[in-house]
Amino acid sequence: MAEIRKRFGSFRKYDTDVFALSVDTPKQSRAVIREMKLRFQLLCDVDKEVIDLYHLHNPHEHGGIAYPAMFVIRPSGKIQYRSLDTTAHRIDMSDLIEFLETMNKDPEYLSTAKPRKRWIIPSVKTAWQISRNMIFRGDFADWKHYVTFPYAITKLSWKKLSGSKMKPDAGKD
Repeated sequence: MAEIRKRFGSFRKYDTDVFALSVDTPKQSRAVIREMKLRFQLLCDVDKEVIDLYHLHNPHEHGGIAYPAMFVIRPSGKIQYRSLDTTAHRIDMSDLIEFLETMNKDPEYLSTAKPRKRWIIPSVKTAWQISRNMIFRGDFADWKHYVTFPYAITKLSWKKLSGSKMKPDAGKD
């Protein structure tokens, strides 16, 4: 969300509304908006209905939240762009901005390219905040996720080295 906050002007430049989906209550979401100084809405999906509908359920953190993902959805409801991410491996935001620019010129544009992803390496300040959140707001699922993080990197690297093909994320309905 911090990356979206930084590039919010680029989204607005292409007449794009930005929303984030969260399992938090409205009260918790308002606190996050204030704390992070977000200029977009957090939609509350406490019952995880939308998260389950889009197959985004991550049972390993906070008892079940959504995996990071980005969707560009036309007013008609058609998904024009999709990137399903992990906690530490996310879409390169410049790809999404580039997609919006192209779509602005050609409204029917549908990308077939797999979105580029980059590793999220937290700054010292962010790592400290993550640690505080785990200690004061987390549960065992959070600890398990961060302790097994090196395994996730190894697994992803092995998939790349072994040449396993992954389906493109973009252009799905």
